[in-house]
Amino acid sequence: MEQEKEIKHKIALFFGFTHVPKAIENGESIKPENLPTIGLDYFYELNQKWELGVVLDFELGKYAVDFGGENIPREFALVTGVVANYSLWRGWSIYAGPGVEFERNKNLFILKTGTEYEFELGKNWGLHPAFSYDFKKEYGSYFFGVGVSKGF
Repeated sequence: MEQEKEIKHKIALFFGFTHVPKAIENGESIKPENLPTIGLDYFYELNQKWELGVVLDFELGKYAVDFGGENIPREFALVTGVVANYSLWRGWSIYAGPGVEFERNKNLFILKTGTEYEFELGKNWGLHPAFSYDFKKEYGSYFFGVGVSKGF
């Protein structure tokens, strides 16, 4: 009898939108901004409940935010994080961890939190609706999207 290979690694590609509730337009008016975002995640399974992962999100857009009376421009930010992922219940998980938002005008420290649900598609493929929130001293943003993963 052939044994199944243990799957410890997972890589996922995500597409969605990052929502910045208080972006500044034309240096004065405050309005929400929705930025197309592409994400790439890698997770390593420690046991049935815990995984460690690296997340990379690339925001495809330009905006500015107010921080202490100063407008901080943000252009095509790369948001990174090292997160711990905990499986709550059959496919549903939550994660959190520190990270950095790299951007040419100012890099920002973040705390990334999120949740997702994995629909198993067979042959180690998965479909993941996802939501995450990035806490920053300067401002906050959240992401809604969907990803496709492959375990190996």
